[in-house]
Amino acid sequence: MAKRKEIIINCGNSHVSGGIFNTDGETTILEHADMETLSHDLSNDTQWLNSVVEGIERLSEKMKLKGDARIIFPGSLLLTKTIRVPKVEEEKQTKIVAFELSQKMPFPLSELIWDYQVIDDDGVEQEILAFAVKPEVAESFCERVVEIGLNPIQITPAPVLDFNALKATMQRMEETTLETLIVNIGAKSTNLLFLNPTGFLIRNIAIGGNSLTQNLSDNLGINFEKAEELKKGYFTGRVTFSQEDPNVQVLESCSKQFLARASQEITRSIVTYKRVKKGRSPQKIFLTGRGSLLSNLPEYISQTQQLDIDYFDPVKALSLGEEISTEMRGLLPFMFSEPIGLASNLFTTEDKDFAKSLNLLPSSKLSSLGLQKKLPLVAASAFVLSLLPLPAYLSNSKELSALDETLKRQTQVVRQEGSRLDEISEKHKHYQFIDKLSSEVFSLSEPYVRQQSSCWRITSLVNSLQQILSEADVKDTWYDQLNVYQETTSSSGRRGARSAKDENSVFKLTLTGRYLVRIDESKEIAENDDSSFREVLIDVNSKKQQALTEHLQNIPFISKVDEKVFSIDGKGDLFNRYFTHFSYEFTLSF
Repeated sequence: MAKRKEIIINCGNSHVSGGIFNTDGETTILEHADMETLSHDLSNDTQWLNSVVEGIERLSEKMKLKGDARIIFPGSLLLTKTIRVPKVEEEKQTKIVAFELSQKMPFPLSELIWDYQVIDDDGVEQEILAFAVKPEVAESFCERVVEIGLNPIQITPAPVLDFNALKATMQRMEETTLETLIVNIGAKSTNLLFLNPTGFLIRNIAIGGNSLTQNLSDNLGINFEKAEELKKGYFTGRVTFSQEDPNVQVLESCSKQFLARASQEITRSIVTYKRVKKGRSPQKIFLTGRGSLLSNLPEYISQTQQLDIDYFDPVKALSLGEEISTEMRGLLPFMFSEPIGLASNLFTTEDKDFAKSLNLLPSSKLSSLGLQKKLPLVAASAFVLSLLPLPAYLSNSKELSALDETLKRQTQVVRQEGSRLDEISEKHKHYQFIDKLSSEVFSLSEPYVRQQSSCWRITSLVNSLQQILSEADVKDTWYDQLNVYQETTSSSGRRGARSAKDENSVFKLTLTGRYLVRIDESKEIAENDDSSFREVLIDVNSKKQQALTEHLQNIPFISKVDEKVFSIDGKGDLFNRYFTHFSYEFTLSF
């Protein structure tokens, strides 16, 4: 295997880390590694892009990074879907995946950059894991990074890379594959990766280090940044408090809540894994990610899950270079599993044992890479030829003819590349047309097509609603009534039955139900203090309203919330039996 260097940059939610990888033909070598902390409000998604680009710029200056780079995007930035499709010939696979995926994505595939891989194959059906990102996000990112002096040649999703890191580590340690669970706790979310001898399963849950930080911020009445510093200081031992300090009680209480919720989500995921994969419980749990450094986390999860637990050390799959600092060596096991997983994929010769290298690079960027690499050579040739004093030095007509032919060939290369780009552009337009055509087919008024499509979508919608009831932050919620109906609006704006071709039909959903408001046991409320009691109830109720609304809005078929009402009077008196009745009206994207 030819030696080559690979620059890999991991864009997390709270940190940006970079590594320069190489290989000696047998072992992957991490020559240099460093990281930068992002300086944005971790609770504000809109600031992420600016902050991460600034972090990459600082990192590039420190590590002197230039040239081609492979980028890792966090799972929180991506759309992730798992589907099952019939096993077909490779040339037909993409079309089948695209059709099935178009039914599950909240946006048309033509409006997304997506890629997929097979994660399980029983000979009859294949389980497909697909990732997608909005083009404007990826394109804006690439444009900004190019200005720094880096040339993105790959954007790959982080969640799948722990699989590669674990496989590489097992191969290096000559260990066999067991039923294993990797829990990667990041800033905004936690990736759960189940590995068995035949494949793997990924689940992402919306709980991470930020969840604990936000809880501390709310309970202590301080901003998010101060709460983050307090969390890091206290749970790493850098900051100490006396046991009488009231902050200690809040810190410990919030920590216990985080541990309990994390363990609950792990338990729920194991149950789902056993049902979907028809497999056994994991025999081993590995922890990784900065969020896994929380005090007592391994002991708590080991006790609640009754399983062996350890920290995952992907560094065992590597050889480390001398340029890596002592401090960075200590952080590598918790921050570098994804870059190590990608590097292992690039350098390994046993591709069948590793996940496919996914790429979410914008098509405009991807298609131009080949031409960009040729243009410097063409320009250099043209420049040299322009400097030659032809009449004085090219007296031999054969030499002149040969140079002329060289110039023609180089010019032809540029023209061919231009034609290829035009061809790719036309194909892209064709695929967009096909995607739109397939959407039109599902919207036909022919009864069989309409009924089959609508029934499938309504069934999926009900399943999504049922799934929400299992979410920890909206527990003790009941749906009383669900009504899906078709509303027709004429071009004049009048509603009624369909009678004209210029009328537009939309699907509406009305949902009513109730939920129980529970008072957190950690909140201290003085006896007979009605005002304090009411304040706590209102606060808890408000958070539950927000959580329920957010979960409902994330259902793919729900495009808009038209109306939401929360009732606190009558028999559902918030200050009596602590029930809140709710009513929603949604516009559906059928």
